[in-house]
Amino acid sequence: MKSKMKSGKLYTVGFKKSTRRKVIAGLLVVFPVFITFIVIKFLFTMIGGILSPVVIKAVGFFGFSPKSKIDEFVITSVAFVLTFVTLYFIGMIATNFLGKFVINFFEKILHNVPIIKNVYTSSKKLIEIISLPTTQSFKRVVIVEYPRVGMKAFAFVTGNLKTQDGTELSSIFIPTTPNPTSGFLIYLSERDIEETDLSIEEGMKLIVSGGILIPDRMETNRGKL
Repeated sequence: MKSKMKSGKLYTVGFKKSTRRKVIAGLLVVFPVFITFIVIKFLFTMIGGILSPVVIKAVGFFGFSPKSKIDEFVITSVAFVLTFVTLYFIGMIATNFLGKFVINFFEKILHNVPIIKNVYTSSKKLIEIISLPTTQSFKRVVIVEYPRVGMKAFAFVTGNLKTQDGTELSSIFIPTTPNPTSGFLIYLSERDIEETDLSIEEGMKLIVSGGILIPDRMETNRGKL
């Protein structure tokens, strides 16, 4: 009797574990797809919505007005494409001599307006950081002792500088988990930096996943981990 009860409990426990494992496996498939869909839909609606009123007015001259969801989708799609085409031509103008002169002129005006100056400068720097290629923004993945001696954190070397006394320091960006767009900037000498053989992509996966997606083995200049 006890053996039957025991086997029944084992079956129930095994069934629960199997069910939970399959549900989690399903979530791992569906959740990233769902998030990707939401992000793409948001960007499509936001970017397409910028020029949607212009497209509606343009087609209005031909007696056309959106009456269904399909019409709205077509208008948003056209506006989406036109937005990127517009940005492309603005970029072409901004990269020539005359465009640079005009942009510099307006930037000087904006830099004299107290509140607008801070917003414009911050947003421009953010776009510049995001648009930098990975090889330029992050040089290599390292380990540093932070926030105190004995505790180690993964970080990225972003550059270096030389002080007045000739000391060379490396700029170290320590990202937060799971959002690597924020973090802390510190400066250390090379002797205080532990090198790793991780690529930038592997380092980003490690940070974003909270340490879940870590390589099986990793080598540093102080040995294997």
